[in-house]
Amino acid sequence: MNCMSTACKSPWTVAAVALAIGDRTLPRYGHRYSRHDFQLAQLFACLVLRKFFRTDYRGIVAILQDWPLVREKLRLNKTPHFTTLQKAERRLLTDPLIRKLLTQTIETFHDHGRRSIDAGHTAHTIELAAADSTGFILDRASRYFITRRSRAPNIYQTTQYRRFAKLAIVIDCDTHLILATHRGMGPRPDVDQLKPLLASICTNAVPQRLVADGGYDSQHNHHLLRDVYNIESLIPAVHGRPTDGLPTNRWRYLMATAFDEETYGQRWQIETVMFMLKHHQGAALTAHTYQTRRREMGLMAVTHNILILRSIKLFYKASLSPFPPFPFLFLSGQLYYRLSDQLYAQTCARCFLFAALVARPIVP
Repeated sequence: MNCMSTACKSPWTVAAVALAIGDRTLPRYGHRYSRHDFQLAQLFACLVLRKFFRTDYRGIVAILQDWPLVREKLRLNKTPHFTTLQKAERRLLTDPLIRKLLTQTIETFHDHGRRSIDAGHTAHTIELAAADSTGFILDRASRYFITRRSRAPNIYQTTQYRRFAKLAIVIDCDTHLILATHRGMGPRPDVDQLKPLLASICTNAVPQRLVADGGYDSQHNHHLLRDVYNIESLIPAVHGRPTDGLPTNRWRYLMATAFDEETYGQRWQIETVMFMLKHHQGAALTAHTYQTRRREMGLMAVTHNILILRSIKLFYKASLSPFPPFPFLFLSGQLYYRLSDQLYAQTCARCFLFAALVARPIVP
């Protein structure tokens, strides 16, 4: 496994990748008769930058006002109002659009920036996937109020919070990209959440094997993975009361007798993704209602994939000039998806004409 993914630290690059993903996935405007002040891709990129800077709507508006380079990269003629971003978050971060955005990030990663009209029709094989869930804090209370020192020596008072936001994900163990999300509230068991998690997986990702911890152990989940989705499951058979006997079900018996410990050892890759999510975007949510918390966790998953996409040469080796150097104009047109078809055709025609004049022999 080549698990060397790192997250991008450059706001300029994050804005460029988020804008490109939004252009490929979202319509240009929300309605044909709208004011057309901002494109949906621009608003989506602003939402991604909000999670990148770990700030609120007013904070990202202030950052955009003070940072003309990022505004220029987002093609913003003016800075959006913070209520514009709040309304865009409610419209752009629905469950179907979250799935489409994740699908486009997978397509962009595997095809190295090729502009795909329908990314869901290109299947990419995922050799090993992993599933797990984690929780997010619902408030910004200091750790001092969670673990406080008692007056008695060497005794600590602990405060347990009963509710937290729960995010279940499926990742590609080789790239650390998130393939599916299921968002809700906890605490609650994981065993009944594998079905909705698989139903929301990216349409262009085809996992071959999936590893998960004992919380997903059940005969129904093995049947769902192996017989319905044709995915080889690897889940330890630890669910139920402790006993010396072997499980009687078919797939759980196989897990108890012929468990692949070496492959299951790669499950730590999803723990790395959980750490990356909370380290780069915070372990606490800023939303206060159930639906806004679900949308925020979905945005965190998309932002995580965008931070990894900076490893593509298309983005981090891009030139600051509107046109690349002359020798590179004869490369594949896939590298210039941002240029319109007409502009690209005109540019190529002029370059080939110039090349023909240079190569023409001089008659004495």
